[in-house]
Amino acid sequence: MVNFMPDRVVSNADAAGSDDELSGNSFFRGVAERRFASPDFTSAELGAEACRKLFDRTGVAAEDIDLIIYHCMFNDTFWPGIGPAVQSAIGASQAAVLQVDTSCCSWLSGLQTARAFIESGIHRNVVVLTVTNFVSRLPEFQKSRRSWVLGDGATATLVAPGERSVLSAYEVSHGENYGLLRFEPDVVEGVFKNYWERGCGPITVNFTQDRLERIRDNAMSLVPDAVAEALSRAGLTADEVALLVTHQPNESYLREWRERTGIGEPRAHDTLAKYGNLFAGSIPVTVADALDEGLVKPGDVLALGTFANGGDLVSAMALRWSGTHSRFRQGG
Repeated sequence: MVNFMPDRVVSNADAAGSDDELSGNSFFRGVAERRFASPDFTSAELGAEACRKLFDRTGVAAEDIDLIIYHCMFNDTFWPGIGPAVQSAIGASQAAVLQVDTSCCSWLSGLQTARAFIESGIHRNVVVLTVTNFVSRLPEFQKSRRSWVLGDGATATLVAPGERSVLSAYEVSHGENYGLLRFEPDVVEGVFKNYWERGCGPITVNFTQDRLERIRDNAMSLVPDAVAEALSRAGLTADEVALLVTHQPNESYLREWRERTGIGEPRAHDTLAKYGNLFAGSIPVTVADALDEGLVKPGDVLALGTFANGGDLVSAMALRWSGTHSRFRQGG
């Protein structure tokens, strides 16, 4: 697996932004710099660059790919998604495309979907792709310090038959938490209009103090419990984990998740300070970074955990790294 990070670095030390009553909340802390993709890259171009890097790293040819499972935030048009554009750009002439959108859980959901296709014998070589091209496209939202934890980037992961890498997985929806995190138009002259209505405001992320408190409560219960469940299903304990990688919302969440899982320094890795929160891309970007830094050895157990949209979905996985730098193996 690989990441592809845009060249444009945005330093929070140099950024200008307005404060409001929520700006100082710990939810928005811990990021020194981020990467912006737009206007240098469309989302399809980001995805294609990540795939090309993956092919260079693995030696697998584009025409040998059977399926591209992708998640994108934001696609280049409202509809359709970028999958067919990426497939054409990279020359994956034999590949089908499938969009999987479980928000910040999408990479883990994509790995689960790839496993199912491979184990069933339907496909052999599957690319799981994440593209985040979001905050750089929202100039109005960039004026708020609440945007300073968000970054852009892309990842590509090859899942192929072989010795099993995924030891266990746990994923469940908590629909009672639907709507806590909303990406929607801002109010214009005191009036809210839905995104499909003429005259709606620019897209923003609308928070309230109550929502932030509920999101934190969900995060602190759901993610550690999901990681523990994934390890239990694999017959493992926290002491056997070589590296913990979670979603990357802010430094407060990272610190407390490590305490609650019992997997702290030096057995945890994050990229929050240099890349920010990349939504579905956060875990794969950080795992790829750990591989590039030589922090993962053959046979190491990795514990992964994330939640989505303030708590309407939680996902965790236990992996055993095979030593193949850029691909996951799955029996099939």
